[in-house]
Amino acid sequence: MEKVAIYIRVSKKEQSKDNGSESSLNIQLKKCLDYCKEKNYEVLKVYQDVESGRVDDRKEFNELFESISKKIYTKIVFWEVSRIARKISTGMKFFEELELYKITFDSISQPYLKDFMTLSIFLAWGAEDIKQMSLRIRSNLEEKTKAGYFVHGNPATGYMRGENKMIVPDPEKAPFILKIFETYAETHNLSEVGRRFKKTRSDIVEIIDNKIYIGFVPFRRYVKELNEKKRKESRKNIKWYKGLHEPIVPLELFEFCQSLREKNMKVRASFGNAKPYLLYSSLIYCKCGHKMYQQKRKKSYETKNGKVVRTYYSYTCVNRKCRKVFSAKTMDKAIKDLILNSKELEELNQYSSKDKKNEEKKFLKLKNDLKLLENEKERVINLFQKGYINEEELDNKFKDINNDLKITKEKVSEFEKILNISTPKDIKILEKLKFIIENYDDEDIIETKKILKILIKEIRIISFKPLKLSILFY
Repeated sequence: MEKVAIYIRVSKKEQSKDNGSESSLNIQLKKCLDYCKEKNYEVLKVYQDVESGRVDDRKEFNELFESISKKIYTKIVFWEVSRIARKISTGMKFFEELELYKITFDSISQPYLKDFMTLSIFLAWGAEDIKQMSLRIRSNLEEKTKAGYFVHGNPATGYMRGENKMIVPDPEKAPFILKIFETYAETHNLSEVGRRFKKTRSDIVEIIDNKIYIGFVPFRRYVKELNEKKRKESRKNIKWYKGLHEPIVPLELFEFCQSLREKNMKVRASFGNAKPYLLYSSLIYCKCGHKMYQQKRKKSYETKNGKVVRTYYSYTCVNRKCRKVFSAKTMDKAIKDLILNSKELEELNQYSSKDKKNEEKKFLKLKNDLKLLENEKERVINLFQKGYINEEELDNKFKDINNDLKITKEKVSEFEKILNISTPKDIKILEKLKFIIENYDDEDIIETKKILKILIKEIRIISFKPLKLSILFY
């Protein structure tokens, strides 16, 4: 008697809900059990998944696959081959494993599937069928959106589902959304609106830019990144169509808010492209523990030749309770002197060379890891330069990379002491830093500032009078 495992699968939770014998999962199970009873097979276990056949990481499928090598079953029974997989590579790997351990299979609705050639054809057909199905679904959704229906899941805050799945204004939340638009039109400040309504600035931006509030519906496209299990919304590819629902926000108010947004973005862009004057801005930490940034001040003087305006730069603490302002000229000179006179450079030049083969492989791997981490830093800087990540994301990524660099460099130092290998000049941090400080040009200040962010973790102010500093390197 054949000892059988049954495998059944559906793609969506709705297909697995317990609606008696009408659910798709139950229909598959009934057909498989009836088939086994008719053939006089002994069913040892039923494996079932609620997951797309394009996903390899299915819990029950993986358990079934692992059981093949244990030879618990002599036959695997399923309704059709697409239940096993929608990907050719996954399906062929599964059936090759069955053949290796001489386990047979029965596809109830496809009894002619017995050889690998036929299997490969049907797996390819299944893969193509799922692509076509996806295209059909997407096309149907876009047509419904063009007709004015909201088709993408839960509606935005301020709306709710009404009759026939139409969206209608939520009587409790719609006035709240309208008030957000009115407040922004009054204050011209997204952060202030966020504070008043206890939301983040990005939340307010998402509301202000959402055309659903003036009667439009979005058609969103979703993309799947490499190594990602689920697809994500691509905000660049949103199409808007005139909807059938009632607007919450008057068109004039929405357009006024958008004009404010456009104006503010231009101001922020011009500020972002402006060349920073102070080299150490955002690297300096005040005594209170908060960062200090550059501030430009202008003072006018009356002279014999008329009125003269002079520009002064200073470092200002961002802490509202502190607001310490300090001369940039004095601060920059003190930092430069501290770097150029640092004795830490000597610690990087203590080693002589000697061959110790037992440890060289590990040492070379660590050196390679260092190069990879440095390359990752350059990649992150490029992303920042191209505007793909903001300054906060840049800082977070640098923290992670620099933490790994610190650990790797400590290990390199240990091996250098064992092997007595001289430290190459290209990894002498302070030597690099001294060269940069002595030779950088004002025209290159933006690039120099980015390099300093990689080399210097923080410049901490110990006291202002007299000025005492400490520098922490990565």
